[in-house]
Amino acid sequence: MKRILKILITLVIVVIVFVVGFIITLQAFEFRPEAITTLTITDNPEDLSENYVDSAVSLTILTFNIGYASLSETEDFVMDGGEKAKMDTEAEVIANLDGISSILEDNPADIYLLQEVDIDSKRSYNINQLDYYHDILGKSSVLAYNYRCIFVPFPFDLNQMMGKVNSGIVTFSDYYTESAERHQLPGSFDWPVSLANLKRAMLISKYPIKDSEKYLVVINVHLSAYDDGTMRLQEMEALKQVMQDEYEAGNYVLVGGDFNQTFPAAYSIDGEAINYYYELKNENFWQAYPMEEDWLIGDSFSFGVDITTPTCRLLNQPYDTINLENNQYYVIDGFIVSNNLTIDDITTLDENFVYSDHNPVKITVSFNG
Repeated sequence: MKRILKILITLVIVVIVFVVGFIITLQAFEFRPEAITTLTITDNPEDLSENYVDSAVSLTILTFNIGYASLSETEDFVMDGGEKAKMDTEAEVIANLDGISSILEDNPADIYLLQEVDIDSKRSYNINQLDYYHDILGKSSVLAYNYRCIFVPFPFDLNQMMGKVNSGIVTFSDYYTESAERHQLPGSFDWPVSLANLKRAMLISKYPIKDSEKYLVVINVHLSAYDDGTMRLQEMEALKQVMQDEYEAGNYVLVGGDFNQTFPAAYSIDGEAINYYYELKNENFWQAYPMEEDWLIGDSFSFGVDITTPTCRLLNQPYDTINLENNQYYVIDGFIVSNNLTIDDITTLDENFVYSDHNPVKITVSFNG
């Protein structure tokens, strides 16, 4: 009996030492970005007027959360109530990359805003997706990391555990970029969860405008998802401040990305009840909290969103292609634009979630001031 007790105590001590050692290692190698980081622009066109934005010509911008090319129609995701975090084979990831690339090529845009682009992550078989899209699009690119961890010990399934993650948001452009910065967003999960979690950020790119001292300021965002809503409010306040500062400086401002909040056009409030355009089918499902309609500053900005097609699906299960009503949908991807830009067209592209759990959203704007 004493021998068994001694073995059990030894095992407990070993487990404790391993867990403590692992947490210390995560702490030592934690991604700790500066408040503002100047980013490297790859293949930036020359600083010549012909490479500047022309305010006499409309612009098309496309935003697309590509789900690290691993959240296609066959997949579920552990944080949404599923079981998985990665695809079963590298070939499946490559097939998704090819499919996403086809979507991008079939929908030409002057600027692309992508989220969840893996650079060197075990969950996507260490494929450099940034290089992949850069080669396909043939545009300048700038990356802002928002998820870097030497080992993410989740989910608790050795076959699905994410392991090393290096991922971020990327902006591709045809134009000369004068500056690109990563701005760290406020808020954090509690320690030690924060050690292996995302560090959300804004990717702010400034494009000179031909024959003008003004800039087009494009902000790529991917806001928090699995908090209680508090972090998203903090992030939106930080975003609003940057938007307002740039607008008051006389610039044109466009924000695009995955907000992980329901745009005002896709919900209504009845007393304390929230009525979503795409009804929440189960109260236990993940809820994309409403984006506050009066959040915008006066008449300075407007939302660019198309609710006729959902922009995201829940990954509690593989996509049900037979009974579409059996899927949970959201409208969380889109744009916010300053009122010196006119929205000429806004369309959610119905790609049926074949290659990602998101649909792309494309906007065309023209300059009016």
